Order: sequence, then C-alpha cells, then structure tokens
Amino acid sequence: MSQNLVLLSVAVAVLAVLGLHLLMARKGPAWLGAVVPCLWSVAVVVMAVQGRLDLRSSLVAVAAVVMLLWMWSSGRQARRKAEAGGEPVSTRRTS
Repeated sequence: MSQNLVLLSVAVAVLAVLGLHLLMARKGPAWLGAVVPCLWSVAVVVMAVQGRLDLRSSLVAVAAVVMLLWMWSSGRQARRKAEAGGEPVSTRRTS
C-alpha cells in the first residue's frame, strides 16, 4: 500500500510540474517558461557529477530536456498567435 501511495504522489507531482510549466510557457514573460527546463538541467548535471546516472538514465534525462524545451517553444508560439489575433472566435450561441 505504501509503495502505491509513493508512486501516486510522484505521478501527481510530475503532472503538477508539467502543468505549471505549460502555464508558465503560455502566460507571463517569455523567460518564465524556461525555469523548469533550467532546473531540470541543473538537477541532471548534479546527478551526473555525483555519479548517479548510467547510460539509460542520461538518455531519459536528455529526452526530458528536449520535451520541456519543445513544450516551452510551442507555448510561446501559441501566445504569439493569441496576441496577433489568431485566436479562434467562439461559435457558442448565447441566446
């Protein structure tokens, strides 16, 4: 039971960080979305210096950095489109 609770809490924490990253990438200053990828990169470097990363873990860490940067880039593009007036108009009726 305890192991399931730990896995569930880790999954919730990961989803919360990803949600926060998406929110920061789309709203606010452009540099704010780079906070999570930078923190992740620092954590990976610290773990590599301490010798805690093997080849498989380092590949996963690099893939995660690429994914976070891709999410940041797509969030910035979505924000630019919204600021330029490219946001679709709602077709919902209010009668």
